[in-house]
Amino acid sequence: MEPPARISCSGNCLVHLHSAAGKAWLQQHSCPFQQHAGPDGFTRFRVPTANNEPTFLSAYEIFTSLFQSQIAALERLHGQRVQNIVALIPATINSRNYLSELPTIAAAAGVRIVHSIQRSVLAASAYRSLRTPGRRTILVFEFGGQFLEISLLTEDRGLNIMATVSELGCPLMNYLVSEVPWSFGIDPECDSLFLLYALLECERAKNALCLGSATVEIKIEQLGMETRRSINREWLVRMNLNHLRNAIMRCLTEAGVRKEAVDEVVLAGASCNIPEVRGVLLEFFQWDKFRCSIDPANLMSLSSQQFINNFSSTFNIPVVILEGLNLGLHAL
Repeated sequence: MEPPARISCSGNCLVHLHSAAGKAWLQQHSCPFQQHAGPDGFTRFRVPTANNEPTFLSAYEIFTSLFQSQIAALERLHGQRVQNIVALIPATINSRNYLSELPTIAAAAGVRIVHSIQRSVLAASAYRSLRTPGRRTILVFEFGGQFLEISLLTEDRGLNIMATVSELGCPLMNYLVSEVPWSFGIDPECDSLFLLYALLECERAKNALCLGSATVEIKIEQLGMETRRSINREWLVRMNLNHLRNAIMRCLTEAGVRKEAVDEVVLAGASCNIPEVRGVLLEFFQWDKFRCSIDPANLMSLSSQQFINNFSSTFNIPVVILEGLNLGLHAL
């Protein structure tokens, strides 16, 4: 038998459609550091250093250090000191705790957060209404890189978020994790090493399918036991696209809005340019409702630049936008 032909994996790969989101989910739900309870009763985390000496930091200290790293990267990018930040945050992050702690962490890092805006609000504001002024209902579908965030907004004297679906991860990994409790009698979400192992096994299987294998066997070993599942490309692609369908239906259901009542569909993120992804959206919404005259791959960066230009001009202060303020450590 001849070896499978090598198939290059493009940015439009339907097999790896949710791989980046799976890695982001793992980062947000699995603490990468060992926890230790100190003599003072406070929990600290063992953080590796260059010389391998143990360093124990609080969650606040870790967040501040990562924030400082992000600021330093922005300063290298802009070639000047950054002092004022506009925080671009996922629509799902709306806890008062988070929004109240963020300015404190920023201040410890030597900067000031002067404003925050949700990603879906920024995306929707890039387009004027297709209708005469008045209330409109907008679905923002952002899909690209680590982001799959679907939000339903209304515009009536400003943009207001009705419902958001996000942090969905990788459906193949979700499937494997759901199989594990039955097979092994454990809670996989409490085991960060198992989650990392499952993610790597999922990516290995996807790579094999992209290289031309007809079927791939996924083997999960834990506690001296193992379970095996065989998958093929057609099954995985169908699962990946169903993941999008389920997310859209969930967002509409949580908002209590029928798909016919959606006036506009704003596309953001490079994956929105994949024909099969648009095909899923067309199952729900008519083409004339789509807002994609701005390339979805560039929408967030162009909207961000326009927003900070307007903000700087209005308040006469230089600002930059900082994205991804979850800092990758939700699990802390």
